[in-house]
Amino acid sequence: MIKFTDNSDKFLNKLKLNNKDTLDALGRFGKKKMDEFVAIDTGYLQSRNDYKVFDNTVELFNDCKYAIHQEYGTYKMKAHPFMRPAAFNFQNEMLRMIASNMSKGI
Repeated sequence: MIKFTDNSDKFLNKLKLNNKDTLDALGRFGKKKMDEFVAIDTGYLQSRNDYKVFDNTVELFNDCKYAIHQEYGTYKMKAHPFMRPAAFNFQNEMLRMIASNMSKGI
């Protein structure tokens, strides 16, 4: 006699935990890269780099009021992007992190 056991709940719970851990790892990685790219004068702009993890997304942000001007420039100042390079220049590394973290323990 063959007996089947339904472990789908355990699998789905592990997958959810891996998803949360993966998003957190991506947020830490993105924040680190933003810190590396940001122009540092007083250090205030860099100190405002952060991330938040939501259900299925991670958001990189900077809540400094002049961050947008650094990122995109103004008519008097050229742009010094630090958020876009952090998000777009390391897509391969991020994909490897996702693959590695999502498969842990499954």
